[in-house]
Amino acid sequence: MSAEPIVFWGPGSEWFWIMAQFVVVAATLIGIYYQFRLQRAANAFEQLNRMSAEWDAEPMLRARLTIARAVVAEEVAPEGALSLVGNYWETVSSLVRGGHINQRVFDETFGGTAAMWWTAVRGSVRSLREDRLDPTIFVNFEWLATKSSAFGAKAGAARQYAPAELTRIYETAIPGILERIKMAEESRMLPERAGPPTDASTRSRSRRIRERA
Repeated sequence: MSAEPIVFWGPGSEWFWIMAQFVVVAATLIGIYYQFRLQRAANAFEQLNRMSAEWDAEPMLRARLTIARAVVAEEVAPEGALSLVGNYWETVSSLVRGGHINQRVFDETFGGTAAMWWTAVRGSVRSLREDRLDPTIFVNFEWLATKSSAFGAKAGAARQYAPAELTRIYETAIPGILERIKMAEESRMLPERAGPPTDASTRSRSRRIRERA
C-alpha cells in the first residue's frame, strides 16, 4: 500500500479534478436525459389529448354515425365518412408506428377502438383499394388494428369481432353518438358573451362557450 498522502489541492491533485469533472458531466447528461424523457412524455400525452378531442369533434361524430348505420345495414360505408375516419386513424397509426407515441400508452388510452373500427370498415377499405388499384390505402390503420388486437390478446382482452357481434355493438352505439351530436349542436347555438374590456385590442372580443361532447 502506498504511503503517499492523497492530494486534493495543488500539484498531484489533477486526478481529483479530472474525476470531479467527469462526475459533473455525467450528472448533467443524466439530468438532460430525464428532462428529455419528461418532455417526450408530455408531448405524447398532449398528442393523445388532441387526438381524443378530434375523435369526439362533431364532423367525426357524424362520420362515425354514418359508418355505424352502414355496418348495421350491412352496406359499404360511404366514401366521405370512410375517408374522414380512415384518415384520422391513418394519422394516429403513423405516429404510433413511427415511435412518437408509445404503443402501450396508446392502448391504455384508446383500448380496442382502432381494432373495432378497422373491423367495421375493413370490407369498405378493400373495395376502395380494388377500385383505386392501390393496396396501400389505410395500410397503417390496418397495421395498428392488428397490433392493438395482439396487444389486447396478451392482456386477456378479445378484440376480434364477429359480424353479428359488430352489428350489436354499433346498434348499441348509435343512440349515444346521436346524443353527442345533439350536444355538439346545442353548444354551437349558445350565445356569445363579451369578455371584460381590458384594452382597445380586446374590447370587441367575445368568448364562445364550448362544451365538449
